[in-house]
Amino acid sequence: MKSKKITQELIGYIHFFEKITRVHVKDCFLYEEEVIFIVDGKMLGKAVGKQGVNAKRLAQNLRKRVKIVAFDDDVTKFVQNLIYPVKSSNIYKGEDNIITIKASDYQSRALIIGRDSKNLKVCKEIVSCYFEIQDIKVSS
Repeated sequence: MKSKKITQELIGYIHFFEKITRVHVKDCFLYEEEVIFIVDGKMLGKAVGKQGVNAKRLAQNLRKRVKIVAFDDDVTKFVQNLIYPVKSSNIYKGEDNIITIKASDYQSRALIIGRDSKNLKVCKEIVSCYFEIQDIKVSS
């Protein structure tokens, strides 16, 4: 598990998120034009709001894309939550701590990996903050 540096900007995002949603943030990540908030799985509905009203308000005020992800103690469920809304046919963890995501089709595979593997790198970085993993791979 890696630790990450908390900046003043991240603290501001967390405070704003908690003020709008009234949900405690477990963690927050900032990638270019996207802010990813990790919340307790039971609080996801409250954080997103009815018909996504909280998520829309956050995105509008922060002027960035906002993704709210439910944390789960099971690494495979957490990875599924991270790649949502992209569907995968199966996610499993091997003995060598490598997570394998089986994509349901080539379009899903492309969305999971992203341009220049950006989405996959982000996913690996976030998951490695909470779980001991070697790598995340995508197969079709």
